[in-house]
Amino acid sequence: MTAFWEWFVVNEQAYLKLEGTGEVKLFNQLEKKLQKVNKHLAFEMGDIRKDGKREFIISADGMVEAFDDVIELVKHAPTLSAFDITAFRQQQAEEVTVEYGDIELGWDDLFCTYEKEETNGELNLILYIKGFNEENEDEFVSASFILLDTIIGEYNVGMHIGEIEFTNYKGQPNVRPVKELQSLFSTDELTQCGT
Repeated sequence: MTAFWEWFVVNEQAYLKLEGTGEVKLFNQLEKKLQKVNKHLAFEMGDIRKDGKREFIISADGMVEAFDDVIELVKHAPTLSAFDITAFRQQQAEEVTVEYGDIELGWDDLFCTYEKEETNGELNLILYIKGFNEENEDEFVSASFILLDTIIGEYNVGMHIGEIEFTNYKGQPNVRPVKELQSLFSTDELTQCGT
């Protein structure tokens, strides 16, 4: 982990000023360096903000077995002049749209029903997705997981969601907009990881 941060500090300004064709090369390099820490690690970088910094999100890409490495890597991050480091994809206040392969999904495309497990307190979900079909099932599932991360946060998805079933939305009665899940994860009992 120390080696990763030593490398990133040397290259910090290049990642702040991402431009043009060099961006792909820099992102590939960063991905390789992160995956030396753990093969499941992924990242996202925000736009440059008014304060001149970017947000650098280190994600386990939904793989719970990589959560400890995300937490440790962020915990050992140095103070950087150009970046704020964040562990896990965080819950968003505003609606997000995800493009994945040939599909595009927004919060309004997902509905759900859920029940809480008595034994462990996890929520089991059925996600009802507009346009869901078996031909593009993998893309719909992947996009849905990314959207869930934006709705309740990646840490909560990994630690507090149990089984998830995916099906086509056909106007079924008693389903709820998926963004209503946010209210379940704003209590002290289920919190986002604040490393």
